[in-house]
Amino acid sequence: MVYKFITRSKGVVIFAISLIAFGSFGTFLLILSMALISLKSIPEVGAAMPQDILSTPLFWISSGLNLFIFSSWVICGVGALHLKDWARQYLRIVMAVHVINMLFNIFLNISMAQEMLSKIPVAFLSAGIVISFSYYLGVIYFFSHPNIVRQFRFKSREY
Repeated sequence: MVYKFITRSKGVVIFAISLIAFGSFGTFLLILSMALISLKSIPEVGAAMPQDILSTPLFWISSGLNLFIFSSWVICGVGALHLKDWARQYLRIVMAVHVINMLFNIFLNISMAQEMLSKIPVAFLSAGIVISFSYYLGVIYFFSHPNIVRQFRFKSREY
């Protein structure tokens, strides 16, 4: 009964809370932006929205996938705080899907915004992309580490 003394490590708490925070914030912003799209009938708002992007089904598929991913982060974060092994496994899958989706969106947006590339600070954008990918890959690596896997497996046997 050694596994009864296993508690959450500080890394699990930090990553779980950050996932809950980022997931909640991302879900809120995505729902807010979807609600603002309904205001496109107002002339000032409609002129500022890129109508050609909003009419593509790829935009809506990506938005739906992002909504699913962000809400999954919240669920996985809560499960990770309770050291549930399903949350650890599901989180690694969701993060991998998000990294692939993000790569796809980057290439899609670059190809669609060729005329805007001269106005975008590429160094700042690149730094943000690198920081984001570092966080996502760090989460995948952290929750794959043998000590963390052992921590989740022993705790999940308790219930």
